[in-house]
Amino acid sequence: MLQGHSDCSLLCNYMMSCIIDMMLFVFLVKDSTPDADETQTAAQETADAGAIQEDRNDKGKDKDEKDKEKTKEKSKEKDKDEKDKEPDKEKAREKEAERKGEGDKEKAKGVEGTNLDSLLQRLPGCVSRDLIDQLTVEFCYLNSKSSRKKLVRALFNVPRTSLELLPYYSRMVATLSTCMKDVSSMLLQLLEEEFNFLINKKDQMNIETKIRNIRFIGELCKFRIAPPGLVFSCLKACLDDFSHHNIDVACNLLETCGRFLYRSPETTIRMANMLEILMRLKNVKNLDPRHITLVENAYYLCKPPERSARVSKIRPPLHQYIRKLLFSDLDKSSLEHVLRQLRKLPWSECEAYLLKCFMKVHRGKYGQIHLIASLTACLSRYHDDFSVAVVDEVCPSQ
Repeated sequence: MLQGHSDCSLLCNYMMSCIIDMMLFVFLVKDSTPDADETQTAAQETADAGAIQEDRNDKGKDKDEKDKEKTKEKSKEKDKDEKDKEPDKEKAREKEAERKGEGDKEKAKGVEGTNLDSLLQRLPGCVSRDLIDQLTVEFCYLNSKSSRKKLVRALFNVPRTSLELLPYYSRMVATLSTCMKDVSSMLLQLLEEEFNFLINKKDQMNIETKIRNIRFIGELCKFRIAPPGLVFSCLKACLDDFSHHNIDVACNLLETCGRFLYRSPETTIRMANMLEILMRLKNVKNLDPRHITLVENAYYLCKPPERSARVSKIRPPLHQYIRKLLFSDLDKSSLEHVLRQLRKLPWSECEAYLLKCFMKVHRGKYGQIHLIASLTACLSRYHDDFSVAVVDEVCPSQ
């Protein structure tokens, strides 16, 4: 009984210890579950915090990248702006250089303009070949399109009463036309237009302007600047209406370049035909004496009448030597030499011819008359009869 009681108590103790262990286990399980939850939440929180931090880091990186991109874009824009500004700067520099160049050109033009004006003012004073050639060379240093136009206008506006300037102006145009082709063409165009205007106007005024115009064309023709066709067309226009001022114009044209065209092989036939027409018109029309004289002078100036050549005298050598001593060699320095040579002559043969030559002092120079008188006085010492004969010839007895 006692042994059974002890077994029951042992069983109860064992049961109680099992129950206690179960309760402790349950308690421990309950206690451990919130810790697990807390660990899970903490882990979630740490994970969330890490994600948030990563998001923040990503956002920061994105911001940094965006900032870098912005800075890169800004630097690119700056580079573009600088690149854009560089051509602008270059353009500005070029504009400044152009302005400076234009300023220099204007200054140079001003200087050239003053030089050109002074040169053109000297044109009317060029009355010799040397002066006009020098002026031509000076103009070459001022050569430009505008200066050539001014020169042509100045040449075209030659005073109508200064016809003596036309040959020198034509010489200048001919010289410049070798390197400046537009000078002659512009001047010829102006002259041709003026001639057509004056010939079609058909009034009896501005005769001096008409003569200046046609003489200028004729002088240019002699320098082979104006073509012969232009001269013949002008002459034909005058012959078609052969009256009043047209007669003067035609005659002035023939006096200027008619002989040149008549003697040129390529125009001699045509000019001969024109001259025949001119003489027919003179004979057919009832012209006043002044016009008849003009026409005849122009005709015979172009085509002089044929005549026999002059026959020169054939003198013996001694007579030729006497004439050379008296009319060529005699001057103040050679007076004694001529006297010695005359004394050496055979006077018995040449005294009469010497007297004849002494009486023809007009064949020599006017300044030699007193030298002839001195020779007569010197020869009177050696030949008295000769000096007396000279006096008798100079002062003939009545």
